[in-house]
Amino acid sequence: MLKRTRLKAVSLFSGCGGLDLGFVGDFVFRGKRYHRNKFDLMYSGDFDTDAVSVYNANSSLFRGHTCSLQDVRDITDKDVPDFDVLLAGFPCQPFSNAGKREGVNDKRGRGTLFYECERFFKSKKGLSLKSRPLAFVFENVRGILSSKLDDGTTVPDEIASRMKRLGYNTKCKLIKTSDYGVPQNRYRAIFVGIREDLPPFDFGILDEIAHEAGFNTNSFRPYELLLGSILADIPPDAKQADDVWAYSPASQTMIEKIGPCLDGKEALDKFKESIPLCEISNTIEQGKSWKNIPFEEMSLRFQKIYSNPKKYRAPNFYRRFALGEICGTITASGQPENSGITHPFENRRFSVREIARIQSFPDDFVFPVMYIPNAYKVIGNAVPPIFGWVLARSLSRHLGAYA
Repeated sequence: MLKRTRLKAVSLFSGCGGLDLGFVGDFVFRGKRYHRNKFDLMYSGDFDTDAVSVYNANSSLFRGHTCSLQDVRDITDKDVPDFDVLLAGFPCQPFSNAGKREGVNDKRGRGTLFYECERFFKSKKGLSLKSRPLAFVFENVRGILSSKLDDGTTVPDEIASRMKRLGYNTKCKLIKTSDYGVPQNRYRAIFVGIREDLPPFDFGILDEIAHEAGFNTNSFRPYELLLGSILADIPPDAKQADDVWAYSPASQTMIEKIGPCLDGKEALDKFKESIPLCEISNTIEQGKSWKNIPFEEMSLRFQKIYSNPKKYRAPNFYRRFALGEICGTITASGQPENSGITHPFENRRFSVREIARIQSFPDDFVFPVMYIPNAYKVIGNAVPPIFGWVLARSLSRHLGAYA
């Protein structure tokens, strides 16, 4: 077993702390406690002022740890203590399907920031193998899996080969977070690298942890992850439950034309009593989108898309998830055109507290920002804490078995 009872973690691109909170553990989400993990945060950093402000407003949840406001390109070895595991959710926008998919050619230089992660391992190369860090965890959108360098090499292969030269075996898997206790069908590419004197990471451990934690990893949707369950028991005095980013007039008109899902407040109240879906309504799983607008009321743009769905790949713009569905990905942009950000039956965006719940942040995690849209940004950019918790527990079990 691992000789070290605690593992030291360094976090880059920490955002508002979703992944960090998962690795620390010891938080409560909807009455369930996620026990403390074996990781101690030694350093966290991000260059986004809003994200760092939110992180540090919640320092008590990180056991007093705070995040530094630093661009990763300015961080030196002197800033970062020795560590066992490096965590890094480097910027995803260059690889996102919701963005321009510029990848490594992103004009703002964000597509090559994963090289900055490599730098902290290069500095350890002169040490004996067993004196180097044990592992790393990288997180990104699934678009990174098909992104390529100019020579045709995929980004995942490039990451794996560069880390191999530094003594690490890398495994990568596309993960759907709702399989691991998160009330959101959010897909993410997860890279886990393990020092080459230890066996490579086994992603099957995530399923073991999920099973032990009581999460249902079968193909059907567990009741407690449904949108109705998540919205039904938000405490009346929950912080930021009334903080809502208003739609633009054009988007508001679209939402009103689409209309509410067939099941509203009366159905939502039944989730509080855990009434089975079949007894609530036979339409409880029927969401809506722009396609529900009468053709003659659509704009010319949407009429063209509706008339030629194959050409436009039948996009689900302005998606409105029903109470009996698991919500889709909450994006940093918070725009209805590329995200299921609209309430099932009220003509508004989800509130800050509602999207925080969909991302699995505990109700005592606050988002004090000057402008409400910035709260949506930092929440949408975050790794869901519950998934981070499962990942941390899986990594510590793997390391404990072999290191």
